[in-house]
Amino acid sequence: MTVVVWRTEWLTALRRRRLFLLNTLIPLAFVATIAFSPAPAVHSAAVFTVLFTLFGTFGSSIPLIRDGESGLLRRYILTGVHPAVLLFQHIFATAAIDLIQLTPSIFVLAIARGSSAAQLAMVAPAMVLGMIAANTLGTITAAVAKSVAEGALFSAVAALVLLHLSGAFRTPAPGTWQAVLEAWSPFRPLHESLLAATGAGGPDLETALLTLPIAATLAVLLLVAASGRHAAGLGGR
Repeated sequence: MTVVVWRTEWLTALRRRRLFLLNTLIPLAFVATIAFSPAPAVHSAAVFTVLFTLFGTFGSSIPLIRDGESGLLRRYILTGVHPAVLLFQHIFATAAIDLIQLTPSIFVLAIARGSSAAQLAMVAPAMVLGMIAANTLGTITAAVAKSVAEGALFSAVAALVLLHLSGAFRTPAPGTWQAVLEAWSPFRPLHESLLAATGAGGPDLETALLTLPIAATLAVLLLVAASGRHAAGLGGR
């Protein structure tokens, strides 16, 4: 299997050093300002969850739309890259790059809020799951958008709706349909791990990380990968 898309994403990110640095420093400055402030931990965790999710979603959606408009995606497909493989490589490459760029923010958050090693150990897999989910969401919104502006709008709306359903803004009442959706949300572990890391406590993180959210994320990834028309539509722009 060719890894040309994965390699291209990494080479592009590493050679655009100024952009890479800005993508690291801007969220770091934002996180540091809030983390070292007297803002309540519950509110801080919600803001951080929104920031990281939008960072991943926008970072996946907008470049993918631009690559589709420039004809790059179509050239990949014409050279023999399977559409599903193209999407998988894009999602995992951009998610990995996002994780590297957001790592300093996580360490500053931990230092500012006095997070324990155990709490940091829970944030790590939650961030991996959250960035894969965010980049998958960005890929889906890129497919339905007809311009960069639409992609940004769809990404923001979709991410905020899913964050709401994950309990980032309010905890749903037990036994309701909202509580069922929260249990399946791939962004739930990210929010709950950040709650713990900022000092607001948190539910059973081990259960949140190892059960339904992972199954939900894998299901969405398989759905995206199985849709050849998804990538073909992007490549046809």
